[in-house]
Amino acid sequence: MTTQQEQFLAKLIECPGPSNYEENVQKLWRSEVSPIVPDITIDAHGNNVATVKGSENISVLIVGHADEIGLIVRYISSEGFIYVSRVGGVDPAILPSHRVRILSSKTNSTVHGVIGKTAPHQSNAEEKDKKITYSDVWIDIGAKDKAEAESLVGIGDVVIYGEGYQRLTGTRATARCFDNRIGIYVVAEVLKNLVKRKGDLKATVYGVSSIQEETGVWGAGRAGYALEPTLAIAIDVTPSTDSPGISKILWGEVNVSKGAVFNKGIRSNRKITQLFIDTAEKHKIPYQIEVDNGHTSTDADPISQQRAGIPIGVLSPATRYLHSSCEVLDLDDLDHCVNLLTEFILSLHEKMDFRTGL
Repeated sequence: MTTQQEQFLAKLIECPGPSNYEENVQKLWRSEVSPIVPDITIDAHGNNVATVKGSENISVLIVGHADEIGLIVRYISSEGFIYVSRVGGVDPAILPSHRVRILSSKTNSTVHGVIGKTAPHQSNAEEKDKKITYSDVWIDIGAKDKAEAESLVGIGDVVIYGEGYQRLTGTRATARCFDNRIGIYVVAEVLKNLVKRKGDLKATVYGVSSIQEETGVWGAGRAGYALEPTLAIAIDVTPSTDSPGISKILWGEVNVSKGAVFNKGIRSNRKITQLFIDTAEKHKIPYQIEVDNGHTSTDADPISQQRAGIPIGVLSPATRYLHSSCEVLDLDDLDHCVNLLTEFILSLHEKMDFRTGL
């Protein structure tokens, strides 16, 4: 990964964008992609689609989702404490002691706060052993009462917890929302590669930065319906199984720093999977395989069900500590995903038939 690419990735991560509040992330993505691919459209829900025309009658949709998990304000107490519920899959047990940023509709700016919880000195044994729920934590913005809090924060304002991008040892890095800013990063970098090699490109490519994956995996389905591609590839993170306490017997073996990961299983199209394998081996790109049992829990799922059905695959870097404020992955694995998807797309031609059972 070049310094310029890493800076782009970091900018995507630093930009807040919970589900239904992706517009600033989308603006940033468009500003990076539009000088290379000026043909960008935006649909009614906010999906962004950049199109690179190919020379043959075959098309592929590649998609990452722009949104991230977060919180949403649902109640402000008389003392000025702010209570929240989740936006996407947030475990309330990880929230205490986080600093937060509230995207305020009252001030049209960011309001800073902390997530509080009763101190252990003041908790009895039963409270200490209790499983934390959303009613056990609150946001403290320093307001002296409800009136002051309500002058700064409104019901329905969304909240970001956790910090931005940081390099760790070697080529590994941490961030609150690799899920799934890496997806739209990969889409952008693949589009750049394909434009540079336009003379070799046979398939028309729809590069999509989608919305609201974290709150129901539905946004990309609209793009799939409208574009009706020959096939589609979702780029997302996937949970690694190389940190303590995770059973490889139950979850398989997927490791950080061991290459790009793609799906093989029930919903994933077998011919797409085989083409990934053939492409990776031809170009000596390290890869891993994980199993899907009938759903991928990515944007590929709603796309697969559009119109008469769209063949799908999923490509990912293995990532630790998903849906936390400190996800960890290897930047080299991101490079492998970019390189593999680039070569995969360049291998597509109109005589390919992705229907299975023939």
